[in-house]
Amino acid sequence: MLVSSCKTKAPVDIEGPEAPTPPVRRADDIGTAGYQTAVGDALDIFVLEDASFNSQYIVRPSGDIIIPKAGRVQVLGMTLAQVEGTVKAVLEQNQLRQATVVADPVRRGASSAEGQVSAGLTIYLSGNVTRTGRVLVPFVGGGQVTAYQAIMDAGGFTPFANKRKSYVLRRNAGTNTQRIPVNFDKIEKSEEPDLALQDGDMLVVPQKLIGL
Repeated sequence: MLVSSCKTKAPVDIEGPEAPTPPVRRADDIGTAGYQTAVGDALDIFVLEDASFNSQYIVRPSGDIIIPKAGRVQVLGMTLAQVEGTVKAVLEQNQLRQATVVADPVRRGASSAEGQVSAGLTIYLSGNVTRTGRVLVPFVGGGQVTAYQAIMDAGGFTPFANKRKSYVLRRNAGTNTQRIPVNFDKIEKSEEPDLALQDGDMLVVPQKLIGL
């Protein structure tokens, strides 16, 4: 009986354009096994199908992150796989036909173990917002407070809000008041950056004109 002899070939390193694509490194492979989100944590979120959603998001005191065009997404206490699944479901509900989501923790909140958050800014909201008046908008993990974040913290827009013609009134040195236009329509579509607010700013959301 003839027996063919086989020699085990040593692995060959392949470099260049024909090299096989390395497997994607999941969060559990890089030392985040057992990780669960906490208030103040910063997460990098990537969406393969639409780069406009790619950004760093902070887990807020209410346990959510705020994604433009999608709104609040609850993620507190979740593993990375759960965050990815939750964001995927939200995006596929009203934004994308299919969403491939990857979440990666960038840093822990300064006091995530205690769930503490540093103070925020006092902002005044007026017009077509669910909750108007003086509000304290906290910033988390050393981040800044933005106009869209302030609106979401106040419960969002009313049905008649004119998102395109909103503005911020900011008192400068002396008695001068600066009027800064804010187009929330474009912010939600990631067509322009969100506006960073300053303590004491007044954010005004006017009403839509009927028929426009």
